[in-house]
Amino acid sequence: MRTSASLLVGSLAAALLLFVVGGSASPFYPPHHHLDPRTPTSRAIHPVDNFTAPARFPKDAFEGFYSYPKAFETEPRPKVIDAKTGKPFPDLLAGPILPNLPPASDAVFPKPGPGSKNAPEDLAAQIQKNITAIIADASLSNCSKCINSLKLGQQLAALKPRDVPGVLQNLCKQFKYSPATTAVNATENCNRVYAPQTLGAMYAQVLRYADLEGDMPSDGQYICSYVYKNKACPTPAPLTLDQNFLNGWFGSKSKRDEIVKREALVHEDEAHKRTGEAWLDKRGNKKMFRVAHLSDIHVDPRFLVGAEAGCTTGQCCRADSFNSTLASGPPMPQGTLPNPANRSQEAYYWGNYKCDAPWSLAMSALQSVTPLNGEREVDMSLYTGDMVVHDAPFHISDDLVRYTQQSIFDSMKRYFGKGPVFSAIGNHDTAPSDSSAPRDLPPEAVNAFSYDWENLQRLFVAEGWFTHKEAKQVATHYGGYSVSPRKGLRIITVNSDFWYKSNVYNFINTTNPDASGMLRWLTDELIQSEARGERVWIVGHVLTGWDGTNPLANPTNLFYQIVDHFSPKTIAHIFLGHTHEDQFNVFYANNASSKATVNAKAVSFIGPSVTPLTNVNPSIRYYTVDPETYSVMDIDQYYAQAQGFPELPKAQQGLTWQHLYSARSTYGNFSASAADANGFAGPVKLDAGGMWPAAAPLNATFWSQLTYEMEKRPELMKTFTTYQGRNSPKTKPCNDECTTAKICYMRSGSAPIGLQCPQGFGSVQS
Repeated sequence: MRTSASLLVGSLAAALLLFVVGGSASPFYPPHHHLDPRTPTSRAIHPVDNFTAPARFPKDAFEGFYSYPKAFETEPRPKVIDAKTGKPFPDLLAGPILPNLPPASDAVFPKPGPGSKNAPEDLAAQIQKNITAIIADASLSNCSKCINSLKLGQQLAALKPRDVPGVLQNLCKQFKYSPATTAVNATENCNRVYAPQTLGAMYAQVLRYADLEGDMPSDGQYICSYVYKNKACPTPAPLTLDQNFLNGWFGSKSKRDEIVKREALVHEDEAHKRTGEAWLDKRGNKKMFRVAHLSDIHVDPRFLVGAEAGCTTGQCCRADSFNSTLASGPPMPQGTLPNPANRSQEAYYWGNYKCDAPWSLAMSALQSVTPLNGEREVDMSLYTGDMVVHDAPFHISDDLVRYTQQSIFDSMKRYFGKGPVFSAIGNHDTAPSDSSAPRDLPPEAVNAFSYDWENLQRLFVAEGWFTHKEAKQVATHYGGYSVSPRKGLRIITVNSDFWYKSNVYNFINTTNPDASGMLRWLTDELIQSEARGERVWIVGHVLTGWDGTNPLANPTNLFYQIVDHFSPKTIAHIFLGHTHEDQFNVFYANNASSKATVNAKAVSFIGPSVTPLTNVNPSIRYYTVDPETYSVMDIDQYYAQAQGFPELPKAQQGLTWQHLYSARSTYGNFSASAADANGFAGPVKLDAGGMWPAAAPLNATFWSQLTYEMEKRPELMKTFTTYQGRNSPKTKPCNDECTTAKICYMRSGSAPIGLQCPQGFGSVQS
């Protein structure tokens, strides 16, 4: 999920800046993700209208249980077998009793620099005193206070890095800053948030390696702009990716021109995109294949049925949740349920709008994937990140991340069948959340997250989705990889943390739009795919554009240029998640200098979440895909109505997953915009009456023209807004100003473009 109020960013504001300015043991299956075109497991089918999943939690979901749910009054506590050790993860790791801190071993400090042995013993106290003096200096601007204090912090991080957490804790308490993340008192909150194994050691790394030379260093300005909630410094202007830069990026001007020319040749001819082989039925008719898309499960294994679901601080539906208007603190001892008189809303067995998904909801979604596809296994699945719960940094640990990944991947394997799952890492799938370190930093910084990439590598092999050779990429590319599951199709998965604004490692080496090297790798893979005649699906987590409030400008600007150069011939589609909402972005030629439909080149599908947080309904999506071009022909969206969750236990009933819409049926009428004076100009010829042709894919032309149709028929925006939250009663209507803004967001595939749109209408969550 997006973290505009991210714990990491908010707390770093306090620590670095406020003081500145005042498996379960699944059997091994041989890799089978190379699909045989002669034996499809699915076909284009009429979507199932609805499916009611079993009410009883499946006993075969795990190897066993520490506690099995009874009468919808408790959530299960499953025994999840760790593929690394072959033993179950301990019950206390994911039980309702919350830990005070992650293990001390989670802390990874930078190495001390030259002169550290001669550093004075009281250096930390001196630094803290000097920072306090900077805060009190009325002659300095907030930006100068911020950057000067960062420089002092860097001195400490270079000479005595293990003293950094203590200074952060002291400053937090001194200036009475306590992040609203939990129910503990302010002093204890400061101690936990900035402990070495939560954020303290990581912030020491950022201070150690950021470039803070000069009066207004770029890294310092970014930290002071993005981390401090009131923007102590203005955000630096985006880098200009001029022709010389782009020529160098793509090899040379001649190579760049060749790519553009080849892509242009196929802009108006789908036949040139046929890289796969047709699947034919007995009558010789082409079969389509089906792909499931799930995103943002955010399973909360610590969900406590009966707890406060309308909490005023921290993560709701937990043992420490409380509403300050009705209670002075959480029920004690921990794990005790609150008196109903002191609870604003009960945490229900199937979940709540302000809580992450309990095991019951997460498992219902996974169990329903095959039944909703007409009891046919999907041919493959995409998961666009964020399995791990939203939580305070001191409740997240390396082991909790591995436990969550193991349990969800094992369950996908069990319920999805033989079709492989291609999963991207989400910003919450690390400990601490929102964090990935680029490889140009010293090993201790990079290796802080190696456990995560190695775990994914191990699991993709154990589940039978990758060969050992393919899985080696995962550890090399920050959880990303490039594989070909079927002739003519390549799936490239990227770690989008490297364009996410809440990843503080992105504020190191900010003058480089690709400090991680991930976009260089993506470009090289696309060059090879173009040469092989493949079509590519790019899979990630954090969206690159929309209103521009989630991603960073420089890396998403570069990503936009890459998409422009390799679309539409090579890049077929882009699949993302993160916002928990049903959205899309259109990419246009020449950095969207003209957003006319004729210039539309690519589309990113932003998949809605399984978690209902915040105020949205859980959702599952399916794509119907042409097996020759790998273009999406239709989208079927399903949802479960969370408003009715409280009544289900009384009826002894499971969740009903309902068909919400077909994209082709809902949005395929362009009669109003086609009748406009400017008409319809695009590579697809509309049918009579302005209807989208049945044989045409839902490509960038389709989605771009939809934005023009929305201008002519505002009722379409009302429909879109309803679908953003999947028919949630919490969704607010979209007025004329909102309609204008959202159309602008839809046409914005990068942060610089999105930030030019009217702000404040990006989300239906409240």
